[in-house]
Amino acid sequence: MIRCIQHFSFTVSNLEEAIHFFSDILGLEATPIIEVRDELTAKVVGMPGVWLRGSFMLTPGNGTIELIQYVTPKGERIDLNTCNVGVAHISFEVDDIEEMYKDLIAKGVKFVSPPVWGKKGVLKGRGSCYLKGPDGITLEFNQIPKGVKVHPATGF
Repeated sequence: MIRCIQHFSFTVSNLEEAIHFFSDILGLEATPIIEVRDELTAKVVGMPGVWLRGSFMLTPGNGTIELIQYVTPKGERIDLNTCNVGVAHISFEVDDIEEMYKDLIAKGVKFVSPPVWGKKGVLKGRGSCYLKGPDGITLEFNQIPKGVKVHPATGF
């Protein structure tokens, strides 16, 4: 029986750049980098001779994002357009989406659009925007209106 989500993971081309983005720009806490080159990991991921480097980003609310760089074998770049099957994104709830947008634009972060505000239904008063992280990973920011009760698991 599934008990909880342990972590989410993104494969990145440059671990240090990804850590810089998630830690220095977004403000998440990074764990020390680990390197893994063993038979157990090779068996788990189904890649003989695999060599991984990784770090975990600790998020408010006890979430964890794992960043992995495959040293061997080298991966290929794929189209991370969010309409493509299997492509994921991660969403963060934020206090002030407009302020975060301005701050991150000033730091060179690329957004798909400025924050957009819902006008009706479950999106009424909610601000949302997508941004691009390292290697084109899509992230989403959401600002929930003050006083609106949302389900903790879905945000709706």
